[in-house]
Amino acid sequence: MEINEKVRRSFKWTFATEFLSKLIVPVTGMVLARILSPSAFGVVASILVATSFAEIFADAGFQKYFVQHDFQSEESKKRCFITALITCCTVALFCWLLICFFAKPIAALLGVPDIYRGLQVASLGILLNSFNGMQGAIFRREFQFQLLFKVRVIALLTPIFVSIPLALLGFDYWALIIGTLVQQLATCIFQARYVSIPVSFRFDFASLKEMLSFSLWTLFESITIWLSTWGNLFIVGSVLSSYYLGLYRGSSALTNAAFSIITGAITPVLFAGLSRIQSDMKSFQSMYYDVEKKSILFVAPIGVGIFIFSDVAVSILLGTQWHEADFYVGLRGLVGCTSVVFNSMASEALRAKGLPRLSTLSQVLYFPIMFAVIYYTASMGFGLLAIGTCICSLWLDLVKVVILKQYLKFSLRKLIGNIIPAMGSALLAAGAAYAFRGIFDQENGVVVASSIFLFLIAYTMLVLLNRENRVFLFAIFRRIKVKIIG
Repeated sequence: MEINEKVRRSFKWTFATEFLSKLIVPVTGMVLARILSPSAFGVVASILVATSFAEIFADAGFQKYFVQHDFQSEESKKRCFITALITCCTVALFCWLLICFFAKPIAALLGVPDIYRGLQVASLGILLNSFNGMQGAIFRREFQFQLLFKVRVIALLTPIFVSIPLALLGFDYWALIIGTLVQQLATCIFQARYVSIPVSFRFDFASLKEMLSFSLWTLFESITIWLSTWGNLFIVGSVLSSYYLGLYRGSSALTNAAFSIITGAITPVLFAGLSRIQSDMKSFQSMYYDVEKKSILFVAPIGVGIFIFSDVAVSILLGTQWHEADFYVGLRGLVGCTSVVFNSMASEALRAKGLPRLSTLSQVLYFPIMFAVIYYTASMGFGLLAIGTCICSLWLDLVKVVILKQYLKFSLRKLIGNIIPAMGSALLAAGAAYAFRGIFDQENGVVVASSIFLFLIAYTMLVLLNRENRVFLFAIFRRIKVKIIG
């Protein structure tokens, strides 16, 4: 099967996975947000700051190497997988023991000294994630996204049967910790049944040395990404209270979840597809431009829609106790549009090209500025923190675009031109919906529903004015129609 056909079929399963997650995750999130307080989410966010950092070293970039690398033989691939699996699990075990031993000082450093027991238990997930990650790398490399769809279903259902009942029983933040561990364990057991490479203890130092030449750059990149992604939580937790940390983390999770239906469907397949054609620069660029142009058609209405209906999104998904975050959710939704098509996709392109050091460079140029801006704005209040966070996101987008142009010779005109029609259409539709809602009672449910419907209809009509968009969207409609009828 040709690579383009594999990519097309894989998009179908990754999109189905993310679509299903958007049906289940909001429901569980709505329930948990109403049972647990923002402080409980803040505690778990503090724990994740520590465990996510340890997971960087447990992975060490081996997963990306395994997906990206062209192996000379099947035997070479097996040696690398077993070596990487043993290395990752050994490092993960060491990280878990280290966190258990120093749990009290780590919890104190995070500003939540009373939750060190939760940190010890939650860090067990480092070992489970390490094992799961290498298994998943096999499936992504072989484009087995249908199997990964089944894995995701198991992960999505776990909170319904574990986290929510425990939260109702009064387990507070422990409901989230235990639910996550059960989810990771269930994934581990299920994936183990389908791994094509049998697990053994045939450690190969030559394979380790070969992988490290690539993975050390990926590891360094992952550390810089952690500093960018989780370092801000550390700063917010230090400057503000656990309540505002929970508000900040929960709001970020809400907007990330809205975009993940697209990013979750695109980035793993884009990376695998670009990796297979990395030596053909013309095809490499063509695939990237094509995916960018089609992705923004779905990203734009999500981000702009969140911006103008942020109060509605917060009310439905989080509840009334979260309304202080309305402004942050809306602003983050708007800047998230460019973050998907510039930042996320550019990172996958650089890794697929075997240039993780350039992605690392972008993070090095980003996180020092992010630290300074987040610290300064957080000290002045949550509202300014929201603005500072979004400004930092736009700065990272700019850095990634410049790197694509300078090092991979991408066209700035095409990169930016591909997103203007869809973003322009979304903003025009948003203006019409905002004006309609402003004429009537903004809190009236019928008015809100009508304005959302108007926004979607107006956007769709504007997008369909372009012939290329009509061909693409009608083709999707025909496939869905055939699937339903067939």
